[in-house]
Amino acid sequence: MEKMKGTRVPRHRRAGRWNPLAFLMAFGICAAARAVAGTDMQTKSDMKGMTPELATEKDWTIELGSGATWSNVRSGQPNQAYTIIPITLSASLKIDDVSLDNFLGGWLRGYTEFFFRGDYDQIVHGPENHVEDFMCGPRYNFVQPGWKIIPYVEGGVGFGFADSNPQWGGLGQDFNFSFLAGAGAKYQFNDDWFLRLGVEYQHFSNAGLSDPIPNHPIDSLGPKISVGYSF
Repeated sequence: MEKMKGTRVPRHRRAGRWNPLAFLMAFGICAAARAVAGTDMQTKSDMKGMTPELATEKDWTIELGSGATWSNVRSGQPNQAYTIIPITLSASLKIDDVSLDNFLGGWLRGYTEFFFRGDYDQIVHGPENHVEDFMCGPRYNFVQPGWKIIPYVEGGVGFGFADSNPQWGGLGQDFNFSFLAGAGAKYQFNDDWFLRLGVEYQHFSNAGLSDPIPNHPIDSLGPKISVGYSF
């Protein structure tokens, strides 16, 4: 008995001893960690499908754009087939919040802006050389939750000046009135920057003020592209 009392258990035999309490604690910690990780992944997945509506909280946007428009003026004379390269600088103010969520299934959900725009139109082909005009009007943006692409429609009115050339079948005088209608979509890169691509129709004439000098209005149609910043 005295020999057995002094005998030491080898280290490798002690290390192999099974402890049920330690096993249960380790299992509980692993299960809890896995549950937390799964919840976190699920939350991130849910958030991924609920992207915030970009830039809808910003009040102002500014943008610079260009494009190309073409016109066969009403008389159909060959020298009146205009080709115009516009350069456009505009600012837009948001005048309401996103609404109409449930109207007609939510397809009209969106908000309204009012834009102010200055144009310099270089006439590449036509009786005149250039037109400068100022325009303003409303724009409606169709917003769906999580979309980065925002379709829009717009319309505007204004006035401007041209180096008129009535003797060659162009505008009857330098001062003219203008109106436009456009549609397209903008792509939000982030809350600040966006790209707009659209198609625009614009009318430019003097409303008969040059009478008896004949006036041949410009009716142009074509694509436009612009880059903008929201703030």
